[in-house]
Amino acid sequence: MSASPRNWRDSFWRVWFCIHVAAILLADAVPSYPAWLYKPEGSPLHFLQLLQDAYLSMYNDPFVQEDLAPRWIRPLFAIELLFQLPVAAYASYQLRGKAGTTGPLELLLLCYAFEVALSTLLCVNDVFYWDPVEYPPEVKNDFIFKLYGPWLVTPLLLFADMYWRLFSRVSSGSDAVKKAQ
Repeated sequence: MSASPRNWRDSFWRVWFCIHVAAILLADAVPSYPAWLYKPEGSPLHFLQLLQDAYLSMYNDPFVQEDLAPRWIRPLFAIELLFQLPVAAYASYQLRGKAGTTGPLELLLLCYAFEVALSTLLCVNDVFYWDPVEYPPEVKNDFIFKLYGPWLVTPLLLFADMYWRLFSRVSSGSDAVKKAQ
């Protein structure tokens, strides 16, 4: 299948995927690393523990605290490591060149965008049910609009972009079939 012409959105998505890979490796995946690698002071990746401590002191995010996280978050972290991380790394690699996207890549990114948006939507929904004493409305708004909102909106935009690219491919293919008849 031929690649579509490269456009500015491909560059934007490449930056997005690089950011997502970094966010997973530097934040979300840290609890899955061996503790000796990041917890003790002087360990090779101790800066990751410092980043996590700073984030928790700033936001007190229950999703990244083992004792406060809802049970349903664990499968989402597994999906993030087993699906989102490889797809984001693959997409950032595929979008590096001068060629645009192919149909199979667009379909993969459509699935990726749907999954990331759905996972984030579950988190945003959960924020509405947090204890209003510990998380007053202004704090909840920070979570919804500053922390999780961009991780919901951006994949939705990616979904729309990939949908229209695939729709254009299918439409042009069916037009060619009609002309041949």
